Amino acid sequence: MLPRAKKSYGQNWLVDETVVKKIIQASDIKSNDLVLEIGPGTGVLTQALVDAGAQVVAVETDPSLIEPLRQRFGGRIQLIEDDVLTFPVHRFFHHFSYKLIANIPYNITSDLLRHFLTQKPKPSRMILMVQKEVGDRIVARPPQMSLLSVMCQLYAVCRRVSVVPAGAFRPIPKVDSAIVQFDLEDPSLRWRIDPEMVIGLAKFGFSSRRKQLHGNIAGSSTKFTSEQVKKALSLLGLDSRSRAEALNIEQWVQLTHTLNE
Repeated sequence: MLPRAKKSYGQNWLVDETVVKKIIQASDIKSNDLVLEIGPGTGVLTQALVDAGAQVVAVETDPSLIEPLRQRFGGRIQLIEDDVLTFPVHRFFHHFSYKLIANIPYNITSDLLRHFLTQKPKPSRMILMVQKEVGDRIVARPPQMSLLSVMCQLYAVCRRVSVVPAGAFRPIPKVDSAIVQFDLEDPSLRWRIDPEMVIGLAKFGFSSRRKQLHGNIAGSSTKFTSEQVKKALSLLGLDSRSRAEALNIEQWVQLTHTLNE
């Protein structure tokens, strides 16, 4: 029998074993791989990770779930009661590569992505269950880019593994979900630029989706004029009237380079 899901923790229990198998397959678990699992909940995904040979550090914030998890797994996992956004990852993985795998509470998705994409030590791979709409934004291409797309694609190679219907959870949520894979890379090496400079420019660019990119940047920043942005876009072979959502991640990086030369 499943425990009562609490809205305050954003809980929906994953009950579809087919979905669990897809997560494990995308995780590409090798024997003794270190895995940080966020929100083990009822332990369905935890069990599959253990069966695959992973060494699991599971962080659960709901105190009522700790004892059932401890009884089920004993010493086979390292179970920690904590908030994952304040959890000291460096104490456990400072010298070791690890993977982050989670059916995360959707109300912390943005904060969690920002936290693990930018902090050190970073996971080598993340497999996350997110709302389908959010998953679509993460892996988007022009003309559907967003600030979230830019941030995620700067720090990782992102792909959608699978759409997960609402019926895979109990209680059944109102929306479908998606499994998204993130393979993290060092953005400073990959792009030869501070990624936060690109994100800062993108924040200006997406400040008003109805306006053209040059107007948004010039209107939000005292550093660049409208004409400077138009010229930079033209140098990159882009329409000077482009909107923010029309640029892919490579073009956002190129635009940042060009404007800061």
